[in-house]
Amino acid sequence: TTYPERMDGALLDEGLARGWYRIAQGFITTDLISQEEKLLPVFWLRIDLRRYRPSRSARRIAAKNTAYEVKIKPFAITAEIEALFTIYRQSIDFSVSETVAEYLLGSGTTNAFDSRLIEVRDGGRLIAVGYFDLGKRSSTGILHFYDPALADQSLGKLLFLAEIEHALSEGFDYYYMGYLCCGNSKFDYKLFADRKSTELFLRKGNRWVPYERMASGI
Repeated sequence: TTYPERMDGALLDEGLARGWYRIAQGFITTDLISQEEKLLPVFWLRIDLRRYRPSRSARRIAAKNTAYEVKIKPFAITAEIEALFTIYRQSIDFSVSETVAEYLLGSGTTNAFDSRLIEVRDGGRLIAVGYFDLGKRSSTGILHFYDPALADQSLGKLLFLAEIEHALSEGFDYYYMGYLCCGNSKFDYKLFADRKSTELFLRKGNRWVPYERMASGI
């Protein structure tokens, strides 16, 4: 783990390409996570945007949410956002920071990363929020949450798609989306957008390989 005073875009790109990721204001990497007193292997994921073609699932999610307003804005944490996060936290069955500020800023008050905010609104009502970081040639999703009463709308995945579309509009090469965990299928949703353009990081040799080539061996 490192704690940069300011994360330069090129440095973020380099770190992401080597299997590093942002946690609060730290920049970390790991190949294992602990779960129920077991160590499980994880593999970092990214989409090669030059090969990206939205899957049928991605197109269906985008189509069913066209009535909502999706806006990408400068980084901010508001009382309205914190209120939605509190509702979201009460609906999930895993541990997470108590506030958005704690999740993104840790114990500090400043953000070393070049971050953006996504707001999804239904007639003015805030129903989903996402945060992502920008490099020079890539971006990475950091935090997504939504109104649990609208869970059937797949708003978390809609936020992923909004981030991918923003990366495409910027001409970026890659979109990074955290890790996949062997032995825990709850992370598998990250594959929904397009498995064919998804790549998986192999620490040995610092190589990214097509997910579909490796899937049978994971």
